[in-house]
Amino acid sequence: MKLISRKDWDAKSPSADYTRLDSTRGVKIHYTGGKVPANLADNDRHDRCAELIRDMQAMHMAGGRGEKYIDLAYNLVVCPHRRVFMGRGPHALPAANGRGLNSGHYAVLALLGSSGLTKPNDEMLNGLVDAIEYLRERGDAGREVKGHRDGYDTSCPGDALYTWVRSGAERP
Repeated sequence: MKLISRKDWDAKSPSADYTRLDSTRGVKIHYTGGKVPANLADNDRHDRCAELIRDMQAMHMAGGRGEKYIDLAYNLVVCPHRRVFMGRGPHALPAANGRGLNSGHYAVLALLGSSGLTKPNDEMLNGLVDAIEYLRERGDAGREVKGHRDGYDTSCPGDALYTWVRSGAERP
């Protein structure tokens, strides 16, 4: 797995300590729900991935979605270049699954949107499996792999990614 540390993507420090999770039932897969540049998956565009994650972290911490978070809401983020970015990491309560649902599953974000880049490539799918395996090994995540919409009224993680989740979330 190609893991990008918080230092390497230039993450801000969280504004408070994380709530610890001993284990979860599994992982919920998310997408951004916004526009992701259609050419983000191009080989020469990987530098934009960290920039998008930094922007999202700043928005989450500033309350841009109506609620201020202590950090990026996700445990891990996967880009279309098969890189896994450390968010809150294993054993940390996410803030992305919805009220009352965060302790049940870790949150893994795919850098896909509702417009622009909307379909995962094989590199992203492999990165998502890498992230799931990492959370099982390092975070005591259970076997469940679900989409955000499985517990919350949303279109997340988008139809293309949700089809992959529903078909078993396996490597391409």
